[in-house]
Parts: sequence; structure tokens; C-alpha cells
Amino acid sequence: MSSKSSDRRGEPRLRVAFTVLVEGPFGLRRCVARDISSRGLLIETWDELPIGSDLRVTFSLPDGSWEMTARCVVRHVVELRAGDEPLRGVGVSFEEIEDDLSDHITAARRLHA
Repeated sequence: MSSKSSDRRGEPRLRVAFTVLVEGPFGLRRCVARDISSRGLLIETWDELPIGSDLRVTFSLPDGSWEMTARCVVRHVVELRAGDEPLRGVGVSFEEIEDDLSDHITAARRLHA
């Protein structure tokens, strides 16, 4: 994602790769997530997930300090390249979370600055 899109969203974003478990229409998948904010994240996936798809995403913050599961909705899809295979970037929004994620993201950003 470009910095322009992060500016448009107005949310501070932590740009770091970490593993997530995604449960959706294709079952349970281990994926890589990037670009997390208090409102959502970008997930790299081989699956075709249409906009509006409901997902359950489980992950730990990049510093390993906290794990959460959130109900998410796919908001946008971008095509990425991984050799000859079509990899997708799926932007999801957090729809239901149990804790204030923004405090944890701020703490993780300080560790990775």
C-alpha cells in the first residue's frame, strides 16, 4: 500500500509482516499480514475473497505480547505478484474486537521504530 492510501485513511499504520490464521469460505488458512492499524489490516492470500466476505482472523501483535481474534470484513482486494502465482492483498476492517487494539499497535510501533 502506498503512503497516500494510509494518509487517506487517517489512521497510524504499523508496517511489519506477521502470521495470521484466517477462517473464511475456504476453511482455515495460515497467511501473512502487513500494514496493521486499529481499524484493520492487509492480508496476503492465494484465495479469491470477494469484497464483503466475513472472516475470522486470529493473530498476535508483532512483538508477541498479545493475541486476539476478530471478526473482519473484506473491504478491498489488490493483485500482488509472487513469481507466476496470483497473490492477493486483502484489506480487511475489524468489525468486532474485544480490546482496544490501538493501544497495542502504538506500543508495538515504539518497539519497531
